[in-house]
Amino acid sequence: MAAQYLGPATLLLATAPAPLPAQVPPDLAITVAPAAPDAQQHIPYVDVTVIARNVHRKAGERLFRLPLEANTVVTSAKDLQNLRIADDRGEIAATIADVSDDASNRTRFWQAPRAIDGAVTVSYRVPIDATAPPIARPQYEMRTTQGSFSASANAFLLLPADGLSRKASVHWDFSAFGSDGVGISSFGVGEATSAEALPSERLASVYYMGGRPGVYRAGDGAFFGAWQGSTPFAMESLLSWAAELHGYYGTFFGYTPPSFGVFGRTNERNPGSGIGLTDSFAFTFNDTSKPEDLRSLLAHEMLHSWVRSLDESMDEAGGLDRAWFGEGLAVYYQRALPYRAGRISAKDFLADLNETAGRYYTNSKIGVPNAAIAEGFWRDTRVRVLPYDRGSLYFATVDADIRASSGGKRSLDDIVRTMLDTRRAGKPMNEALWRTLLEAELGKPGIAAFEAMLAGATIIPPSHAFGPEFRRTTRMLRRFDLGFDPESLLAKSRVVRGLKPGSNAAQAGLREGDEILNTFSQDGLQGDQDAYLTLDIKRGGETLHLRYQPRGESVAAYQWE
Repeated sequence: MAAQYLGPATLLLATAPAPLPAQVPPDLAITVAPAAPDAQQHIPYVDVTVIARNVHRKAGERLFRLPLEANTVVTSAKDLQNLRIADDRGEIAATIADVSDDASNRTRFWQAPRAIDGAVTVSYRVPIDATAPPIARPQYEMRTTQGSFSASANAFLLLPADGLSRKASVHWDFSAFGSDGVGISSFGVGEATSAEALPSERLASVYYMGGRPGVYRAGDGAFFGAWQGSTPFAMESLLSWAAELHGYYGTFFGYTPPSFGVFGRTNERNPGSGIGLTDSFAFTFNDTSKPEDLRSLLAHEMLHSWVRSLDESMDEAGGLDRAWFGEGLAVYYQRALPYRAGRISAKDFLADLNETAGRYYTNSKIGVPNAAIAEGFWRDTRVRVLPYDRGSLYFATVDADIRASSGGKRSLDDIVRTMLDTRRAGKPMNEALWRTLLEAELGKPGIAAFEAMLAGATIIPPSHAFGPEFRRTTRMLRRFDLGFDPESLLAKSRVVRGLKPGSNAAQAGLREGDEILNTFSQDGLQGDQDAYLTLDIKRGGETLHLRYQPRGESVAAYQWE
């Protein structure tokens, strides 16, 4: 630690032969050991060892934590085998407490049966079910294919529950797997350590992929990628495009993370989805995926390395109420920055913008207030997309208003950079800061417009909001409509309820009481006017396949040209 000059006496102390030792942050050592693949090239299990140092817990306090359900995704928490927790005094017979955080999140806590003071070692085995069907939800859960596995830490990694930040190191043990094994985490390829001490919430968003995945590294090694499964296109070319855009983001925002990773894995049911992670993100593809369709996704998810969310809270209970900021801003910039950087064409820019606008202005839930987002986020896709669509169009409006009020001297970019600089300085980046900066730029009318957005008012950016080369127009577009109550898809047995007479679903032959067997992502369907939905249904002893467009009435919607 460098000495600070606070006067002659202090300088003498700082340069003395025996300075006081610097404070060493608590640390976390993680070892991941995949088993050898079976005959089908599936990894049957992964052994995990976690050593947490500087653990100080009283009897009855929470010691470790692992979600049972993370944003509706069931994790490996209940499947762990041979779990052992110990310190220098011996075995720790931790008690278990399961807590429901909200309707989408449940956490399992291991509680200390006695006082603990020092290092604690946890070891266990995580079995992987290769037959588990793919899900149309965040890609957290353990998956294995073609000699590789992948998962987010919040699906399998016990982490300390003491609230301390720790530097984490990741070690890969391929002694059982074979000499050709390679491991990648959000911290880097192979043996890697976090650049800074991180709280458990951010350590839970670290991704892991090991075995025989494909690996890409940019020239300086700071940007890397890994993918699990076979790709129908040259993944290296797509990741090279992403690496160049990532460099532009660093220049735009004024700093670049020491490293950034991209993880891809196959998902036949839900290709083209993504999740933002700690200095990384994960996305899905299948044998029909095209690079041009994935660029918008990569552009969006990479932005979360900078933008993230207000109070770093979006993944916490109730945090989805603040998704308008992190997700809305990411959607706004996912097209604006690649366009400014010359990485996409005007045609690509408009396609991305008009998909967002079309989905928003045809959304029958357009007026749902922000306070109701968390409750409906995982229950109804029409609610789930609102923070993305409404938020992005709101930021476009704010940008246009600031440019107008400042005579073109300032923009939304200035507010965003100030907020991110504030967070990097260790101060809160929260809604209060947004309100302060917004009022400084736009006064009370800016605050009134913000309150209206939160209340569910329809956002209409001015015609020139996206630059003088684009103008706003109106088109007739059809509303997204499954043709039945979307709540039918939430039950364990997904039986059709609330079938609408005369709907496209009814005309395709769907009946009340049919059981839907397949899973599918609705978010992409909602944004694509021409998309078809295929339902595999069970009716009596018969299995049927129905195909129709999930669309309803036509409404006037704003578009840009």
